[in-house]
Amino acid sequence: MQRARNHKNRRGSSIVEVALLLPIFMMIMMGVMDFARLYWTQSVVRGAAYEGVRAAILAETTNTQVESIILSELSIGGVEATPSVTVGTREPQQPVDVTVAVPFTFLAIDRLIPPLGGVNQVTATAVMTHER
Repeated sequence: MQRARNHKNRRGSSIVEVALLLPIFMMIMMGVMDFARLYWTQSVVRGAAYEGVRAAILAETTNTQVESIILSELSIGGVEATPSVTVGTREPQQPVDVTVAVPFTFLAIDRLIPPLGGVNQVTATAVMTHER
């Protein structure tokens, strides 16, 4: 009879342990997902800056066309934000730089750890030598 009672007590303590650990585990998982989203956004922004500078080194492209290419790359990558695009001076045989900055907001971390929250900027710069 004593043995059956101990088994019930253990089962009850297991439920309490899960109830205490599950929220902590979920917070960690949400943080991991937020940082994965940040890494993805950084990767897409770097790719967009690279494609933008590839277009900018050509003599026949305009800054508007470069910005359009960058917007297209961001959209393809799933980054739905309004970027800030800066195209450097475009002189023959000189380095051209393209900088892309996108606002990024953490979804879970923003609510769990307010000092890390708010709008952060994900920025990437790519440099290539202008043709001609």
